[in-house]
Amino acid sequence: MKATILTYIFLPLLTFNLSAQGFVIDHNCTGIDQIPSNVIDDVQQNIRWQYAHTSYGHQVTCGLELLETSDPSLDVDIGYMYLPVTAGALCTYDGTEGFNAPGLCCTYIEPVGYWLGEQGQSWTRATLDHNPTINISAWSWCDQLDEYTEAEVQTYLDAISMFEAEYPDVTFIYFTGSAHADGAFGYNRHLRNDMIRNYCIENNKVLFDFEDIDCWYNGEMNYYIFNGDTIPLQHDAFYNPDGCGHANDLCGIEKGKATWWMMAKLRGWQGTSSSSLNLKVFLEGSMNISTMNTYLNINGLIPLSQPYNIAPWNYSGNEVVTSIPNSSVVDWVLIELRNAPDAASANSSTRIGQMAGFVLSNGSVVGPDGYSNLQFSAAVTQNLFIVIWHRNHLGIMSSMPLTSNGDTYSYDFTSQISKAYGGSAGYKYNFLGIACMVAADGDADGFVGLLDKTEHWSEQAGNAGYLGGDYSLEGRVTNRDKNSYWLLNYKLGYHSMVP
Repeated sequence: MKATILTYIFLPLLTFNLSAQGFVIDHNCTGIDQIPSNVIDDVQQNIRWQYAHTSYGHQVTCGLELLETSDPSLDVDIGYMYLPVTAGALCTYDGTEGFNAPGLCCTYIEPVGYWLGEQGQSWTRATLDHNPTINISAWSWCDQLDEYTEAEVQTYLDAISMFEAEYPDVTFIYFTGSAHADGAFGYNRHLRNDMIRNYCIENNKVLFDFEDIDCWYNGEMNYYIFNGDTIPLQHDAFYNPDGCGHANDLCGIEKGKATWWMMAKLRGWQGTSSSSLNLKVFLEGSMNISTMNTYLNINGLIPLSQPYNIAPWNYSGNEVVTSIPNSSVVDWVLIELRNAPDAASANSSTRIGQMAGFVLSNGSVVGPDGYSNLQFSAAVTQNLFIVIWHRNHLGIMSSMPLTSNGDTYSYDFTSQISKAYGGSAGYKYNFLGIACMVAADGDADGFVGLLDKTEHWSEQAGNAGYLGGDYSLEGRVTNRDKNSYWLLNYKLGYHSMVP
């Protein structure tokens, strides 16, 4: 099963120093042709890295060598158990140095050879101590995450954090695992990868998102459904269990491209990589207890193209999917980015971008793939404020700037009504005390008014479909839409406070 995603174009801003900022390297970071040649030269001149890996991780080094074959300017020199000193090449120490046996270890490095336990940690320390020019160090997974527990992954995170404290001049790269496994093993793997991913975003780390790159190709994400959740799965275009690192050359090349992108970012290249939005919001009409219903999805009523290309939104985006990609999708929402010094100044004239995506039953706002954060390329020069529009709920805007960790901007509207600009005039707690967008703006004029009953609910009452008068988002216009949502919100005078 696959879904489409938007393509973005970006402009580079060049600076050259080892970046101290965290970022995520994912499937959006494989456009190697966008990296200027002087940045490639700078990487080759200034980066010396240690890369320890198991068989799956061999995809990276294999891909780097394949890229060099097709483009000699992407010169790499991979030393097996030693650090090359070749001018004009990305010099790579492949493996770790055996404890008390310098240079006599191995290039298939399990956790006990890099970060797990006293021996593994001592091998990494020996490698770095005996090769003081190494300024990047990384270790990648095999299939351990298929069965690892949360506690075992925490041990990994703690160990890499310990290395960071011991070697402040070395940047340590975190990795997620591959997306090979399906079924229950794949589900556990994805939970553990999410744990690593969230830790890196929250703590401003550099993450090579191996899982994400594994499941995306040519604008399509491969996945399967397990217990109602969408789980990324290695893309069919990459499959070859007997190939380089259990994948084909194409898969290795994609990993190699992402590695060059990562190295360029580490050297301070601002890149053409997009930023992402980590957003959460609830719609009053679809709330159950702590999640939202997915009746529109269950009944096949959600359109395959974004519905905001009409007044009053007039959004011309081409977000289209071949099928609704996730069983947790509730409905489409329209996201607007505003760049302003403060919320009061963040009016429509400060808009720097729009995009349509899906809101899931847990409140997460995701891209058209039904899984990933929304991506944007616009430059944020002041503070980023976010507006969320829904076709029959009152629009809201963040009352505070979004927080950023690396390239990810986050905002959670669900914790309290003060998170929405204007507070209780246009936002509410429902009967369970959960902050959510106000239902029953059927004509999307920013007010829960009389026309929302007479020209929307009344005309559509008793009908089924994807209808503006269906304020409960159940797929049918009923008395509940009028009595539980329109009447209450009309009497209380709710109106949008988006400036």
